[in-house]
Amino acid sequence: MLQAPAQASTEDEEKFEYRHLAIDWPEMLIAIDGEPVHLTPLEFRLLALLVRRRGWVVTYEQALTEVWGPSYVADRANLKLYIWYLRRKIERDPSHPELIITRRGMGYIFGSRTAAAD
Repeated sequence: MLQAPAQASTEDEEKFEYRHLAIDWPEMLIAIDGEPVHLTPLEFRLLALLVRRRGWVVTYEQALTEVWGPSYVADRANLKLYIWYLRRKIERDPSHPELIITRRGMGYIFGSRTAAAD
């Protein structure tokens, strides 16, 4: 079974840009179309996980374990809620996401254009 890398190359870069999203890793700042966007620390950790593993499906269990901790592994409703919060803040059209895509029954992937939304 293929496993996503623990950290992709964005870890060594100070800035990440994709479409309308820009991330300043050292400052933990997010901008959409050049405008600052406030994320909570938990939202930032969730987005960072997805971005650093872009191109790979981050399973529900991986996201819950790595962002909330192993005792939250069964709390998919909480994860779905925070994905919704993130989409409202970073997607141009949260009902048709282009950055955080749902892989039904598996998890989420950052930046794929070939998936169905929630």
